[in-house]
Amino acid sequence: MRVYALFLSILATPLVAQSPLTPSEFEARVLGETFDFGYVGSAPYGIERYLPDNKVIWSWGDGQCEAGKWYAEGPSICFVYDFDPDPHCWLYFAEGANTLAILQDDDSGGIYQLSPINRELVCDNFGM
Repeated sequence: MRVYALFLSILATPLVAQSPLTPSEFEARVLGETFDFGYVGSAPYGIERYLPDNKVIWSWGDGQCEAGKWYAEGPSICFVYDFDPDPHCWLYFAEGANTLAILQDDDSGGIYQLSPINRELVCDNFGM
């Protein structure tokens, strides 16, 4: 466990030196794209598609999807979903083709990664 915590702290160090993406930079990276979502260094556990008007569709990868919306709040990008109306706010950072994210108000130190994918999001409950 200590090795994993050390690895995460080393990985996070470059993020501290960067400025988070602005809302317009974030939108330019994600609009019209679909991403695998998960912890850095782990298998993805979800998929998210970014649509116009700050809309998103989230799936745990099981064919069931949930609609949501993102909005800017200071330097953070916050999300609310139909299944969870409580906002979840993140700081996003460019990392090549990937985008790294840190969940605000989360003391775990986890760093998440959005990786662009070239497959469609399957939503049985949305007819997609």
